[in-house]
Amino acid sequence: MPDVSWESEVEPLRRWEGDGHASNLPLPGSGCKGRCGRVVFLLLLAQLGWMHPFSSATAAQNAAAPFRLSVGTGCLTVEVARTHEELSRGLMYRRALGEDAGMLFLLPREGVASFWMANTTIPLSVAFLDRDGIILEIHDLQPLDTRIVSSRSARVCFALEVNQDWFTRHRVREGEGIQPEGVTWQDLAAQKSKP
Repeated sequence: MPDVSWESEVEPLRRWEGDGHASNLPLPGSGCKGRCGRVVFLLLLAQLGWMHPFSSATAAQNAAAPFRLSVGTGCLTVEVARTHEELSRGLMYRRALGEDAGMLFLLPREGVASFWMANTTIPLSVAFLDRDGIILEIHDLQPLDTRIVSSRSARVCFALEVNQDWFTRHRVREGEGIQPEGVTWQDLAAQKSKP
């Protein structure tokens, strides 16, 4: 999947919404007309199926070196999702996530964030963060659940996915700040992929 954003007449699979223009792949049968749309969709599925064995290695090569976040009484080592491809893939196709590991999403713009768990078998929790790393909301996400979970806040700049109940075990609550080690939230915002 290329590192681009686009607007489309079809309903998107959403990871984030920002200013109301969602970005991602179209859902099957949601605006693609006739045989051509189905053929394009099937070709895309075939390509994704062929790439699946290589997806983890490719994502690992593209991701910057993990870094640490101080969160509540714990510390996390996180991968960073910056590009359209990394943001869309997230933790899909993974079989496990380290106990104190996670993924930080540098969302392309401030706004409402939406996540789902398609192709994700690990139970996760997501924290939606503002531009200063303050937790606005925490939501639990269930494996393989294709229902969209959206933030109530339109001030989301970052999202942090961790193993489900990690926030509870480390007494992390909404309103708390997360501290990145060796970098500021403003530095991270400057690394965001442009929509």
